[in-house]
Amino acid sequence: MRLKELRGLPVIDPTAARKVGIVTDFQVDPVAGRLAALDIGPAEKTEGDERILAHRIRRVGRHAVILTARAGSTANAPVELNEHWLDAASMEGLEVLGDDGNRIGRLGDATFDPDSLEIDAYLLNWTSFWQRLMGRGRIQPAKVHACSRELMIVVSGRMKEQPEATGSGSLDMPRKVPERVSKPDLSNVDDTQPVPVENGQPVSLGR
Repeated sequence: MRLKELRGLPVIDPTAARKVGIVTDFQVDPVAGRLAALDIGPAEKTEGDERILAHRIRRVGRHAVILTARAGSTANAPVELNEHWLDAASMEGLEVLGDDGNRIGRLGDATFDPDSLEIDAYLLNWTSFWQRLMGRGRIQPAKVHACSRELMIVVSGRMKEQPEATGSGSLDMPRKVPERVSKPDLSNVDDTQPVPVENGQPVSLGR
C-alpha cells in the first residue's frame, strides 16, 4: 500500500463501532523505517486535528484504518512538528543524495506493510519504465544512512574505508625488523690455558 492512499481514510474505533476521524496526513520515521503516526481531522464539523501514534493502529485497510481495541479510551496526541519525522509535505520532492556525493533523485511516495506499518520501499519521482523495471526507482529503508526534512542520504556502496595514517603524509609501510647479532658460541673455546700474571695483575694475551 502507498502512503498517499492514506489521506481521506476513515479511522474506526472497533469497540464503539464509530468513526473517530479522517486521515489528513501521515508521519514517517525514516530512521526506524516505519509509519510513526497518523494525523486525523474530526469526523464531525469541529475544529482541530489530532495525532494517533502507530502503537494504537491495528491495521490499515483499503477503505479504513482500524484502531486497537483499547485505543478508543486513549486520548489522542496534539499535532506538533517533529523534525525527525517526515510528513506528506516534507517527503514530496525530498532530495536523495548518495554518500558518494552523487544525486539520486527526489522522493515521491513510499510503500508500507498495512499490518506492521514498516516501510517497504521509498519511491523516487520521475523514473522511467526501465528504471522501475530494474528497481532503480526504489530505495530500501536499510540503505538510508541519515535523513532530515531537507535531505535523505543513502548508502551507495561506492565508498571505501580509508586506512588510518601513521604519520604526516606517510604511507603505512611495514616496519623493518631490526637485525639481531647472534651471540658468539664459546662452547669450543679452550679456556684451560693459564692466564699470565705480572705484578699480581693478569696480562692481556694480545700484549
